[in-house]
Amino acid sequence: MSSQTKILLPILILLTLALALSACQQPIPAVEQDTAPQQGPTSTPVAERPQPQATPDVATTSPPPEDTFHPVEETVGKVILPPEAPDSFNPAPRPDATLGGEDAALTLYEWCDYAYPNCLTFQAEILPQLQEEYVASGKLRIVHKEFPVAGGDPSVVASIAAQCAARQGKFHEMAEWLYNNAEAWSTQTDVAGMKDAVKAGGEAIGIENLDAFKACIDNDETLEDIKRDYFDGSELEFRELPGFVIDGRVINQGTSASELFTILDALLQEKETGSLPDTVVTVTPSPTPDTDFEPETVTAIGDPNAPVVIVEFSDYQCPFCLRHYQQTMPQLKKEYIDTGKVLYVFKDFPLSFHEQAMPAAMAAECAGEQGQYWEMHDKLFSERDKWNENPDVNNIMKQFAQELGLNMDAFNACFDSGKYEDEILADMHEGIAAGVQGTPAFFINGQFISGAQPFEVFKQVIDQILAEKQ
Repeated sequence: MSSQTKILLPILILLTLALALSACQQPIPAVEQDTAPQQGPTSTPVAERPQPQATPDVATTSPPPEDTFHPVEETVGKVILPPEAPDSFNPAPRPDATLGGEDAALTLYEWCDYAYPNCLTFQAEILPQLQEEYVASGKLRIVHKEFPVAGGDPSVVASIAAQCAARQGKFHEMAEWLYNNAEAWSTQTDVAGMKDAVKAGGEAIGIENLDAFKACIDNDETLEDIKRDYFDGSELEFRELPGFVIDGRVINQGTSASELFTILDALLQEKETGSLPDTVVTVTPSPTPDTDFEPETVTAIGDPNAPVVIVEFSDYQCPFCLRHYQQTMPQLKKEYIDTGKVLYVFKDFPLSFHEQAMPAAMAAECAGEQGQYWEMHDKLFSERDKWNENPDVNNIMKQFAQELGLNMDAFNACFDSGKYEDEILADMHEGIAAGVQGTPAFFINGQFISGAQPFEVFKQVIDQILAEKQ
């Protein structure tokens, strides 16, 4: 068996098993990186999970009791504490890929892929802060776990090399080299070239026993360890990398550095005092998700009698929602919405840590009063760089309205009064009742689609529904 075959076959087995696992998991929230991925159709690769897959039908039920989920109003301006990992979660130890002592107050498990841009951001910008502020003081232990899904064979080879280096006490040095020199190994056209490149990396970082290191890579000796890491992570249905578990709580969907630190501080306070700070709230998803959503007219496009209805819960400031708008929505519109097969409904879900998301949602609703909801919707996404994280967001929204030719007296009165705040919060209530905690989230005739998945994922679900209706 060739070296390349030895790499490919185990990973294909992993992916097949991961799909079987993912079919019976509940959707979990996603988070985003402080640094948004570069925009455009060829930016950050879409590899939020080993292979995108829709979950089974979500049951349509009556609305859950009020005490089964946290009121949305109470989450505004606060950080939502991540949900707990499944009871079956029991990750394998990684003593040779760990920072901090076993007696640390908290343990953070981190799953990453050396070919994934957001993992590089974590390595370069967030990890040093965690080491300085939490690891050095004994508050935190960080355990790295391999999750090679973004780059195919190069990602697997990189993980093998990192774990081979770990055997000689050089995991962190090798990981840093892999991130900083990704072009050297990820652009190779065959597995042999990839292995030669990472072997050179081992020499560059001063691996003591190079012969053992090279033999470890050639023989894929650490592949079983990587498979264990992969299965540990696949149980958690990561929609974005890096994926984290902190003190038994799953962080999924790229958290910002500030939110990550807020969660760490909250969990540390809970350890010390037994209670969480006021800046953090917990959300318990409804055990019986309700996908019988309120009908929309202004925020819907397509034939009202279409056989397929897609409901999107979105946040205009979310970079993954932008990715969906740029890369997937144009194809959905062309092939399904414009042809009368799909009615597409947009619902607001402005996340608490996106300060400009609520004004953006308000601007779209107020534009909708004058028949230009979708024009404002498109403008908010296509010109996101003008208002994202801009304290002058309110004036920018009014400038957008003026550029669209709206009646400014009417728009300003609507926007300044917060006229649609209750309606936006009602959208969020619907989302939380259906199990939504992150964006973007989609329901296709009740079937849940998690995150900014490629068009092919939507196409598979839509075509299956259409075929069943014939």
